[in-house]
This record gives sequence, structure tokens and C-alpha cells, in this order.
Amino acid sequence: MYKIVIAGDLIPSGKNVPLFEEGKTEEIFGPEILDLFRHSDYSIFNLEGPLTSSTHPMEKTGPVIKAPKDCIKGIKGLGVKAVALANNHITDYQKQGIEDTTGLLDEYGIDYLGAGENIDMIKKHLSIELGGKHICIYNVSEMFYNIPDASTPGVNLYDEYIVCNEIKALKQEHDYLIVIYHGGTEEFQYPTPLLRKRFHRMADCGADFITAQHTHCIGCHEAYKQAYLLYGQGNFLFARMKGSLTKEGLISELQFTDNGIQVKQHLVRVSSDDVIRIDDSQDLTGFEDRSGELSDFGRIEEKYKAFAYNRPIIKTRQLSSYRGDTIYYRIIKKISNNFFKKHILEKYKREQLLRISKSLESDRYGEDMSAAIRFMLEKGEK
Repeated sequence: MYKIVIAGDLIPSGKNVPLFEEGKTEEIFGPEILDLFRHSDYSIFNLEGPLTSSTHPMEKTGPVIKAPKDCIKGIKGLGVKAVALANNHITDYQKQGIEDTTGLLDEYGIDYLGAGENIDMIKKHLSIELGGKHICIYNVSEMFYNIPDASTPGVNLYDEYIVCNEIKALKQEHDYLIVIYHGGTEEFQYPTPLLRKRFHRMADCGADFITAQHTHCIGCHEAYKQAYLLYGQGNFLFARMKGSLTKEGLISELQFTDNGIQVKQHLVRVSSDDVIRIDDSQDLTGFEDRSGELSDFGRIEEKYKAFAYNRPIIKTRQLSSYRGDTIYYRIIKKISNNFFKKHILEKYKREQLLRISKSLESDRYGEDMSAAIRFMLEKGEK
């Protein structure tokens, strides 16, 4: 029996940064997590930001994230074989951030996939062989501030036509296909309609295991055709985040047997010291209960609309960036339409324009905004 270990989002932060820089892996992860990684045949997690000395962040709304380059020592000490880079923060420090990160990974002998210095340099998948079985790991992200072009760094973005055709072709060359997908609504413990549709499409095309990272919380799981779908793996080690949901996650252990893939979940938890340990309780009752609710997906959609509407980033930031039809604007427009066009419509703050651009271009904020607006219309809000 062969094992692959897949963990969620990790970025050195808070009190654990010096431990990463000094390579004190047992203090960071504890003996049980180290054993899990070191006794696996292959292991991977999502590196949620660059390891860089750059001081030039990209212009965006929301946090920009990085960790010092010396943190590679703690990552190497874990024994991880590869990191996934298709996420919404790996481009936070632009080209230098990507170059510093991939250079360090090359130097320390750690594979990577999912991002590149331009659209032509993105490695989308890794192929490994275990016990005569050929296994593909494919990495893809929703669209955020991570769009590559010929001269701009970015990640492998989800385009249904391209991704599904690539998965079909890769499955013909491999016995098993694993997809690490970066997306879903943060701290929502169920799949959104868009996320579930995409997971089903990828499974239809041959994916055997698909996990959603980025949500920063443990979600639920579903068996669909031949595939195991994990809607929300939770964080691995993202200590800078607040809230109880962000302090726990799942490490997925995939066991390859003669009868296919068996999945075992390991519950992990971050302590107040910003280090992580296997949770003693291994209580996955909530995870299983939520999974049972997926049979009534209409109810999940209603939950999602209310959740999206009540998210502070949607309700007080994204929606407010679009200027509504207030009586003040109507009076000014009535007095002088030209004055209105020149002095009102052009007076968006730069942050407002960035937020509008984010909601128009981002898969995630686009779906969340739409759900919030539908909730408002259904509830009769004006």
C-alpha cells in the first residue's frame, strides 16, 4: 500500500516565523505530523504566499502576504516533497516574489506546480510513480489578483474548457488523477453552487480526488461517481488568521490499494503559540453531519446567499464600492447632467475602483456578490 499526504494552506507567520527560519520543525509540527509526512511516499501542501525579500507588493485590496526566505528551512525539515502554488497570494510580491520562491524550492529540492513567472512558464501538473501506478497531481486556482500574461507572473486559472480537456488527456496517461483546487468562499463550510459544479465537471473528466483549499475552514465531503470530493480542507498552518474555524484543518492521507483510493482524514489544530499538532479528539462529527446535508443542496444554496450577504467584506466594502442611486445623486443630475458626469461619476477613490475590478474579474467575489444581491432582492431590501 502506498500513501500520499495532502495538507492545506501554509504560510509562516506570527510566532512561528523564527522557528521556520531556524529549521525547528519538531517544535512547529510535533512528532505525529512529522511522522505522517516522513512515512508517506509523497507529500504536498499549498504554499499560501511567496518566500521573498521583495519590498514591492502588488497593488490590490485585502492583505498582501509573504514570509522571509529563510523559512524554507522549516519547510524542508517537514520532509514535504512538493508545494502547490496556484493560489491568490503567491503573486502578492510580483515577479521577484515568484522568482525568489521558485529559486529556493529548486535549491532545496522541493517540487512545485501551479504558478510561474509568466503564462508560458506555469507547470500545471506533476507525475509520480508509486508501485507501478502512475499518479498525476494537477493544481488550479480560481481567478483573483493572479492572472498571468506574457510578461506578468500568475497561476494556472480555472477555465472549464481548458482544465477539463487537460484532465481528460492526463487521465489517459495516468492511473489516478488528483486535483488541488484553490477556491471556495472563505469560512463557509459547504460548497458554493459554482464550486460544486466545477468539482463535478472535473470528476466527470476523470479526476479521482479533488480538494478545495482557500476556504480556511473544514467543510464537507461527497462521493461522486468514482471520485472523492473534499469541499474545504481547512488550513494547515496559517497562524496569522483569527477565528476558531481557521485554527483547524484536515491532512488527507490517500492510500492506494488494489481496490482504488482510500481516504483517511487527520484533524490538526493550531495552538496559541502558532504551532500545529494532531488533534487528540479526532472528532469529525461536524464534518460528517455537514456532508450528509449535501443531499438537500437547495438548502445549502439558501445558506450560501445569506452567508455571502452577511460577510463584512461583501456587505460593507464590495457593495459600497458601487455607488447607488441616492436622492443626492438624482438632485445633482437633475440640476446639471454634465456636472454630474464630470464631478460625480469620476470621483471614485482608487480603492473603490480596485474593489469593483476585483468583483468583476474574480470568480470568488463575483459569485459571492451575486449571491448577496439575490439575498437582498429576495428579502425585499432597498
